[in-house]
Amino acid sequence: MLRQPITNDVIMNRAIPMLLRQLCSGILVSFFISSALFAQEGKKDARIEASGEAAIIEGDLPSARLEAIARAKWDAIEKAVGVEISSQTIVRDAAVMDEVIKKKIGGSVRDFQVKAEGQKRDIYWVRISASVIPSSAKEAIAELARNTSITVFVPAKFPDGEVEESNAFVEGMINSMASQGYQVYDVASSEHTLTAGQVEQAMKSNNFLALRGLVYRYLSNVILIGKIDTAVTGEEGKDIGGGMKLPYNVVTARLAYRLIAGKGKGTRQIIASGFEQDKGAGATIKDAAYDAVNNLKEKVSQKIIDAVIKHLQENNKKVKILIENVADVNINISIKEILQGIVWTTGVQEEGLGEFSVEYPEQTVYLAVILSKKKGLKLVNFDDFNVKMRYIGF
Repeated sequence: MLRQPITNDVIMNRAIPMLLRQLCSGILVSFFISSALFAQEGKKDARIEASGEAAIIEGDLPSARLEAIARAKWDAIEKAVGVEISSQTIVRDAAVMDEVIKKKIGGSVRDFQVKAEGQKRDIYWVRISASVIPSSAKEAIAELARNTSITVFVPAKFPDGEVEESNAFVEGMINSMASQGYQVYDVASSEHTLTAGQVEQAMKSNNFLALRGLVYRYLSNVILIGKIDTAVTGEEGKDIGGGMKLPYNVVTARLAYRLIAGKGKGTRQIIASGFEQDKGAGATIKDAAYDAVNNLKEKVSQKIIDAVIKHLQENNKKVKILIENVADVNINISIKEILQGIVWTTGVQEEGLGEFSVEYPEQTVYLAVILSKKKGLKLVNFDDFNVKMRYIGF
């Protein structure tokens, strides 16, 4: 029996159908694997090393150990999300933080192992390895995002092509908002994954999914994003008619921006947007560009702040404050004065001895934090619309 000579043509004729079958099979397998991975996205566990500490009160080691473990779990959640602003730097009161942990830790931590633990004077510490579900961790963290916290990212592109994320507009906006009591975070001042290109694409498509990471990282419900482009519109020495020449350089800066807001894990909404431009002059093109960007800040900053104020007013909610052990009217009056003096409180209504209704635009946890620090008041518990305190004497 004669065998067909094995030539390059024979190899190709035999191999190509086989390769096609394998390729098609591979595409199908790849498709199903990719689909399965996509469906599981956010559900995979992340193994995180974390630590926690708790004060030992009256020699109660078991309670301190449980509290330290709970704090370590929360530390694992924050590490899984990659927060820049730790919730414990905001919720400093131990009792409130413990309440937050109990309410929000939920199903975020699937399991954990204590790797090391011990006592150092009156502190109990633990180190754990925890299995965290990133999607659930993000939901837990997002619940602490604040309406009075603003994250800013507005890069400016100068005529020479250089892009500056920290610029006169950004710095001016941060100073203006901070002076009015807002907590402002500049994305450009720390490690981040957002780029000027992503901002431009998000603004073109009104798809702000990429910005959700800023909510998790900075615990901010309000995000100011935009971009500034600059162009030379007049050069020093250029003939401007009548035998006159331009004595300086002129640059025009154009700003497009969006003010985005949203509750926790909910959808983002545009609460303000705009396109503004202004000119600047200077001895050099760079100086003129800086002047133009600074003039934009002067022109736009109050408009943006007004939009934030309007957003807060629309998000005001009534929180019921119940304070135990209030026995007379004078104590009630003193407590009402305390409530009226709380930052961002826009209205306080007295409903009885130890009973008040407070209009507050922020997460209730932050109201509980403030009240827990007031002398003579002790936190009992709280939820989204209620705070229960106990009067222990001024």
